[in-house]
Amino acid sequence: MKYLIVAADDFGMTKSMNEGIVKAYKEGIVTSINFMPSGEAFEDARTLAMELKLKEIGGHLALTETSPVAEPDKVSSLVTRGNRFRKDYISLILDLFFKRIREDEIYIELKSQLGRLKALGIKIAYLSSHEHIHMRPDILKIFVELAKEHGIPSIRCIRREKISPPYSVKKIYRTLTAAYFDKRMRESLDTLAISHADNFRGFLDSGSLNESNLINICKSLDDGITELVCHPGFLGPEVLDRYRFHINCEYELYALTSPRVKKIIKEQNINLINYSEFL
Repeated sequence: MKYLIVAADDFGMTKSMNEGIVKAYKEGIVTSINFMPSGEAFEDARTLAMELKLKEIGGHLALTETSPVAEPDKVSSLVTRGNRFRKDYISLILDLFFKRIREDEIYIELKSQLGRLKALGIKIAYLSSHEHIHMRPDILKIFVELAKEHGIPSIRCIRREKISPPYSVKKIYRTLTAAYFDKRMRESLDTLAISHADNFRGFLDSGSLNESNLINICKSLDDGITELVCHPGFLGPEVLDRYRFHINCEYELYALTSPRVKKIIKEQNINLINYSEFL
């Protein structure tokens, strides 16, 4: 049997992204919404979540692009000019390598983000991270600690993916990255009794998922439980100004609400589920 969790990341990043995620959830195949507590449109996302009457969410924690939830002076090694996090994953990794970031401040910030989510009063079914920063063992350790503290049963596990067309150098690089972290991450989570999906898709097409890619993914889905990550949205000015990774968000929204995609899912006997349905 094939089961698919379609997880929309970055709910709370911008209002236009929030609107697109809601549309993909209500009219498309998205089954899980990943709440970003450090996003600038968190309060808008909170209102939308209450209107949707969500029974569960994913916690999508961040150390890049957005702003800290903790007091900036308590996490000074995590912030740059304007009290914002570093602009991207590469900047974060370099500063971790050169010991410019304090591990205790990572814990303080991620705990603060999780506290903001807990205050919503909605069940947090699992944790994930912006730009998949929790692939790193030092950050994964903190994620596991927080999951145990707060009774969160599952953490996203980045798995090596099948490469589907169109092929590119970026996809090959991402395949190698996922392959490097796959076994280590899976073994860490299994040893500590943290559940995760059997398979993971969408990492290779992250930021460029479209109808054609999504159909190829659905046609090549393995048996078991697969999590598909996506980033639907509307292309608002704040996306163009600050979050250009999401420049293709409307293509993703179109794909996730596409009648052709829904037809393929039915033909392939794929069961759409959320995280709680397999825990």
